[in-house]
Amino acid sequence: MSASAYPSKTFFVSMLTRDIELKDAILDLLDNCVDGILRHQRIHPPKNKQKPYESFWAKITITDKIFSIEDNCGGIPKSIAEESAFRLGRADLRQDKDIPTVGMYGIGMKRAIFKMGTKARVTSRHKPYSYYVDILPSWLSNDEDWELPLTDTQDGLESDGTRIVVNELHENISRQFVGKNFEKELREDIGRFFAVILMKGFTVFLNGTEVSLSDFRLLFHKDFDLPNQIQPYVYKAKIKDVSIEMVVGFYRELASTNEIEKEEEEEKDKPTRKSENAGWTVICNDRVVLYRDKSRLTGWGIRDVPKYHTQFIAVAGVVKFSSTNSLSLPLGTTKRNIDTNSDVYEKALDRMMDGLKQFTNFTNKWKGNEEGTADNFKKMELAEPSDIVKSVKKWSKVRGSQEDEQKFVPDLPEPPRTTTKKRIAFYKPSSEIETLSEYFFGDPEVAPSEVGERSFDEALSKARKSK
Repeated sequence: MSASAYPSKTFFVSMLTRDIELKDAILDLLDNCVDGILRHQRIHPPKNKQKPYESFWAKITITDKIFSIEDNCGGIPKSIAEESAFRLGRADLRQDKDIPTVGMYGIGMKRAIFKMGTKARVTSRHKPYSYYVDILPSWLSNDEDWELPLTDTQDGLESDGTRIVVNELHENISRQFVGKNFEKELREDIGRFFAVILMKGFTVFLNGTEVSLSDFRLLFHKDFDLPNQIQPYVYKAKIKDVSIEMVVGFYRELASTNEIEKEEEEEKDKPTRKSENAGWTVICNDRVVLYRDKSRLTGWGIRDVPKYHTQFIAVAGVVKFSSTNSLSLPLGTTKRNIDTNSDVYEKALDRMMDGLKQFTNFTNKWKGNEEGTADNFKKMELAEPSDIVKSVKKWSKVRGSQEDEQKFVPDLPEPPRTTTKKRIAFYKPSSEIETLSEYFFGDPEVAPSEVGERSFDEALSKARKSK
């Protein structure tokens, strides 16, 4: 006699897919493509170190009937397919201990397939073998059958790679694929979360059109030794087996009072495009985990760091974690969230907040006199965060740290101690502002600050004439 302890496939499928969004499941499959490149390069190192993913590609197709992703990223060795690739979870969590992947638990491919449908075929070629594995509804409903037939084929792929086709989509997934804006949003997410990979040569096509990458460059002055210049705050460290690079500063000039007021008005209805470019981007092994985050996760609104406000529209930062041990990275299981309990992330967060304070304080000091910083910004240029780190010549130790941590703290310019200008700020009903806007400009939609300035100028002119 014995008690049954067999796992339930229905339970596994339900739990695996419940906490991941559809777009994230697709991004997981792209992560697998990149991890495949890294395994391939373990034997065939890239010739171009600056563009290590050059000549590799992935092609994604989504319709209301089918999902497919095909790549030329090396394929799955037949021995790995037979032993572990299709298991629901990785037996050896240190399997890729010598390469900087983000795969940790061995569930990404299966979770994505189960999220989208009940029938799939995975075809792979890795010389000298080409084969396919079918996942069928009958297998998913049978708790006693844990084997998947692997079939050799000559009708495979033209180059070493993998193709996954899911052709019995869940009804809700089918609707999402052809729903309003899904393809557009997926394209934007790929461009954001794989921006570093795309910059380094990887190409992704979605429904036949190449995906464009997002821009994470920040402003800096080439000569870091000059005092009283606007420069980013820079930090680098090696904590255990994780390397960290962090740069925070400005990606554009300070926002004027007019621009801030206009942004605040527009944000009442929807987030503005300009605000979307501010905030923190967190990268683990070249994969973006958080994109332009402006929450407490990245230090905004904690201790003496202010909450994000449109006044800080020019402030942005990038922090990059790298390790050949993916389990040491501050990654959540979906790979699009941060493990805030990570010791490595906790140390980095202290520096992120320290850096944020430099530039929120600077913005506050120059508020109302933003044009006084124009000459400084004219001397700066946009650069990739890693290039900015390499440009720093004089580093200082992080006080009290027992780790290998170094930082560069900029000597930011101070506004003049005395000024002949003073700021006037007050609130009036929107209808009254619109009335004055129409009166002065013939347009009720002119920015409130411009209406206020014109009203002041008119009143001042009358006051002077009355003397």
